[in-house]
Amino acid sequence: MRKEAREELDSPEPQSRLQFAPSTRRGRRSPNSKAARAQRLASKGLIWLLGCIYQRQLIIIKRFARGSARTADSHGIECVTVDSLAALHAIAHEIPHDLRDSAAELEQRIASGCVVCFARLKRSDGPGHDIVGYELAERGVFSALGRRVRVDDDVVFSHWVEVRPAYRGLRIHGALFATRDAYFRERGCAMMCGVCRPNNRASLRALSRDRAEIFGVVERIVLFWRLELWRTPLAEVESKFAAARQLSCHFS
Repeated sequence: MRKEAREELDSPEPQSRLQFAPSTRRGRRSPNSKAARAQRLASKGLIWLLGCIYQRQLIIIKRFARGSARTADSHGIECVTVDSLAALHAIAHEIPHDLRDSAAELEQRIASGCVVCFARLKRSDGPGHDIVGYELAERGVFSALGRRVRVDDDVVFSHWVEVRPAYRGLRIHGALFATRDAYFRERGCAMMCGVCRPNNRASLRALSRDRAEIFGVVERIVLFWRLELWRTPLAEVESKFAAARQLSCHFS
């Protein structure tokens, strides 16, 4: 992936671990032979096709801790929460062009109920700040594999988080998460939820550092990229939220 990021509409991942049986013929086939190249191409095509048929993402949940939020070492990064169009317009000129969402797209997301947390770094060559990362979250929804549904109002769904390549490794994810948690906890929310592809190791490491946990999976089976045969029932997804609430009550 070009960006160390996470999104509920990630492209389907290959799910197959198919291996071709070794040839029983004598001698070893050259890896550069036409037959070997054709075999590799067929294998990749089959895995890609299976990935389009079967889609799977992990359900990640973080229960908000009581008390003050954990402060992340953010190397001078300032995080601000934007929940209105007026607040977005005030810093829109700082939004770089290499982020996934433009200022206009973020304006649409905020108008529909999303909240954006920006990570900003003070410029060394003059006044003002540069935005180096952001997270997009929304209360009371769950969105995965093309389905968006309403859920309980104490759930916050994290749609997308991104840090610009030049600023990765500075624990900016942690600063964004801590700011988001404080904002929504003050407004009565109990947990953050998101989805992540199983092979997105960078995001899983960042979420683990943030003390988020894997509570299950959401799956979908489609044919011809349009005909949906089955997906994880909403009741099963909601049961994960109930399990997280029970754990919060147990350890509070």
